[in-house]
Amino acid sequence: MKAAHIRYQYKPFYGSSHWWALRRCEGLPPSTRVLDVGSGSGAIGQALKERGLCEIYAVETDAAAREHVKNIYKATASDVSTFTGQTFDLILLLDVLEHMTDPFEYLAKMVSMLSPGGKVLISLPNVAHWSVRGLLFFGIFDYHDRGITDRTHYQFFTRKRVRELLRAQPAMEQGVFDSSIEPVEFLLPDALSNNPIFRAISSVRLAIARVLPGLFAFQHLVSAERS
Repeated sequence: MKAAHIRYQYKPFYGSSHWWALRRCEGLPPSTRVLDVGSGSGAIGQALKERGLCEIYAVETDAAAREHVKNIYKATASDVSTFTGQTFDLILLLDVLEHMTDPFEYLAKMVSMLSPGGKVLISLPNVAHWSVRGLLFFGIFDYHDRGITDRTHYQFFTRKRVRELLRAQPAMEQGVFDSSIEPVEFLLPDALSNNPIFRAISSVRLAIARVLPGLFAFQHLVSAERS
């Protein structure tokens, strides 16, 4: 199996979870303490670093990926317990909780590491997405190397279950929900995806995903704050 920084590609495209997360991080002061859990390629950390943030830390279980990103973050660790006793102003859980055997317990641990008023950004794949439903109609449910049915996912989420996940955290205020769309840019040549027409189509796709997230959201996105 490929290392995490190779398997999980950076998605800076309009309407993606990475695009959403970086927009939510706009205007952060340089002193903001950020913990990037499951840093993968380190692209998010690099983007934050280029914005002047220097207190950025990473948790990455994949040793090769950890070596790959060690010069981006102030410190990297294989387990979040390394940062026990520390607090952060922002914790990134982008495509992380679905890899946990107990995402409720893991999120509770992350919330306990947030400073008062600190935020957590979460992205979770939508197992009720139309592409999964369509295959299930024909009795097909196959695992893949990435995406909604990534073979390393222990958990599956609908919008309803994401709400249950948040409600189980008494120290968190009600989260602000959003949706992402499929990163089809990975499948298309640049000439087809890098033009105003494609951007307009992506805007329509994102609008539909926000109105009907249960069916069209590729990922459920949540920004939540510790009360």
